Amino acid sequence: MRSLFSFTALLLATSTAVAAPAARQGSSQASFAAHQTVTEQQASGVYDLSGLPQFSGKVVQFLPSSHGGVLGLVLADGTQVLVSPEQGHTLAGLIKPGDTVSIRGIKARSLALIRAFGITSPRGRTMQDGFIALQQQSPEMITGPDIVLHGEIWLPLYTLEGQIAGVVLKDHSVIHLAPREAARLQAWLKPGQTLYAVGTGSNGELGTAIDARELGPTSGQLVSVTIGNAPPRGPAPGSAGYDVIPGSE
Repeated sequence: MRSLFSFTALLLATSTAVAAPAARQGSSQASFAAHQTVTEQQASGVYDLSGLPQFSGKVVQFLPSSHGGVLGLVLADGTQVLVSPEQGHTLAGLIKPGDTVSIRGIKARSLALIRAFGITSPRGRTMQDGFIALQQQSPEMITGPDIVLHGEIWLPLYTLEGQIAGVVLKDHSVIHLAPREAARLQAWLKPGQTLYAVGTGSNGELGTAIDARELGPTSGQLVSVTIGNAPPRGPAPGSAGYDVIPGSE
């Protein structure tokens, strides 16, 4: 697959975080520091990221995963800034909505999307991300009560590869879909349209996100969707194709 990002080579690196000393800390900075690990306070980054393009913007929200983690953030202009899954909680401890952050990374050629390798908060602390994100395995099924989300679509949700994998609603909640299902239902996923979704997920300080199990323009027009990388549903029991094994014909 041709790389989405205009960058010639990526180097392997261990994900670390950089802490820049501050001369004075107010009460808000003391509260921030209380959430930092020893690694975040003392470790130094391995690579010099100054050669990467630099971007800045005001953080509007995090991009929560359905399992309670963080995949990245959204800037005020709608640009999505993604990090590796391993660095999500470090990011959540580094910044907060309303912060204006500095980003070192690679911008997608034609999408409002940045793959971030370094993010610096207005308090002077910097996170350095790994240069290669490990491929995520198929998500485990989340148990718990259903969460119902509905509202106007603000943005399409992208993966690190630039595929559409859900939407961000204007109320900042996130609906996750497998890219295959997002392509199938793309007519319903355009900004400005109303969407209704049912699924399991997480609802906390970092935001609300679900893996949609049912989706539609209204509660009366829901269709079933396949979650994550699970294989597509086969024919219904009792139908003509139910007992047919694919490839055995």
